[in-house]
Amino acid sequence: MTNFIHLGVTLSRPQVERIQTLATKQGVSRAVIIRNLVDTSLPFAEHGHGIDYIRLLSIFEYSILALDTLVKKLSPEQADHIIDLATSRVRQHHGA
Repeated sequence: MTNFIHLGVTLSRPQVERIQTLATKQGVSRAVIIRNLVDTSLPFAEHGHGIDYIRLLSIFEYSILALDTLVKKLSPEQADHIIDLATSRVRQHHGA
């Protein structure tokens, strides 16, 4: 088990509300949400990168559309099955 160090942080009310909403939705504490956010974002900051969410989402969407197009062209009979498998894996591995 990780030994945590208590660290006081001051956040705005809207930030706390967003964190609380996410924590409630995921059934975890606010501390877990904040630690996960730090673990996700810190590597980007350490390498001098910000997170451009619009660009990131654009890349995700482009990749999904490109793969969807290829699958439908190369193996149309598998397209629906692949979507079902992906949905199943999301539920299995990501609790969605």
